[in-house]
Amino acid sequence: MPSASSLPLSFEPHPESLARIPLVRRMLSDALVRFVPRAIDQQWKYKHLIPVSLAGFNPFQRSLFLASNSALSRWLADPHGSARDYNEDDRLVREVLFAAHDYLHCWSAAVIAELAPWVRFDTGPIHRDNLEDFVFCHLLTEAAATVGLDYWYLSTIDLDERIPIGTTCTTLTVDYHEHYVCEYRRFCPGWDAQRPGFFGDIARFYCSGVFKGFDVRDARRSARLLKWLSHELRYGAQQREYAREWLGFLAATRLPDEPHRLAAPVSFEEPWKQRLIHELGLVLFAKVKEDSDSGLVLENRNTPPESPKACPPDFRFVNANVVPLTPEAAASPKSLKYYVIQRIAATVLDSVSEDNQRALQSALRREEYEAALRIIEPAERVPPVGTEPRDLFVLN
Repeated sequence: MPSASSLPLSFEPHPESLARIPLVRRMLSDALVRFVPRAIDQQWKYKHLIPVSLAGFNPFQRSLFLASNSALSRWLADPHGSARDYNEDDRLVREVLFAAHDYLHCWSAAVIAELAPWVRFDTGPIHRDNLEDFVFCHLLTEAAATVGLDYWYLSTIDLDERIPIGTTCTTLTVDYHEHYVCEYRRFCPGWDAQRPGFFGDIARFYCSGVFKGFDVRDARRSARLLKWLSHELRYGAQQREYAREWLGFLAATRLPDEPHRLAAPVSFEEPWKQRLIHELGLVLFAKVKEDSDSGLVLENRNTPPESPKACPPDFRFVNANVVPLTPEAAASPKSLKYYVIQRIAATVLDSVSEDNQRALQSALRREEYEAALRIIEPAERVPPVGTEPRDLFVLN
């Protein structure tokens, strides 16, 4: 699998190439990141036999992970040709856009390391005293990925007009489009998402859970507004919860297993945080809107934070292709669920009969995880494709 920096961009992509999307083109050519295949058969997800996609991500790794058997892995062999033949059921478009989303995660993590080096966000260590600062910075990378790709690019275009391959995708992680800006301005006359300061609005919202400019009464009077904002409110709370759980795991810090406490607001009022929000918004805007690197020179190699090896694995955050589940591990129900799903995804789908596929789906639905493992035990494993990371965020 080639690294991103080795993919040539010296010629004009085919009119039906996804490399015509500016952020995708930057992702393919940026030496900051590399594509790392994992031994996964994405057909399990394509056929809706498992509930989530398990390529995973880790912005500290400066890597974009992908299933070794997937539309994305096949497309990367010729990303500048037509994407049409790889895009059955919009699989490729979604995978490429999620890769671009994760690319912005990695890129913004590197920018934060440059703009606020004292946090040591790209290297750690993470411990109880700095955990909330890491959560704050992680939320900034999530805001950068969402604002940069969805709000500042996808919401401003018709993707199928730009890349005419018959895609039905319009946006990726939010249900927002500039086509409906008049509806948004009925309730917030000064609404303008296409400005650098909008990044700060979303970043503060992800930290606080308060979306300024609209209220509950507005959402009740507009189905479109309700659909967009209700998702964002859930998404923001979920990101705070997930960030604390993941970074707490990397720090070997036990956190309360209470969603309302895990999703509590994150402090963002400190002067250095306000300055970082402002500066990251400016360089993100320049990257997306002006195709500029703002003169930043980012380190493309770092020593990422790692979870302590002595800690029991939590398979929401640990790669089951690397770490086995031993009898003494005593996995929690949440961890066990992700261990089993990871094991299934690492099995060749075509080596499992259709009857067993249905039985497996039923076992997962009933949370009969031992039965699920017995079904796949005799099946063929996806061949290894190289070194995979131990720490990997697969919770979604």
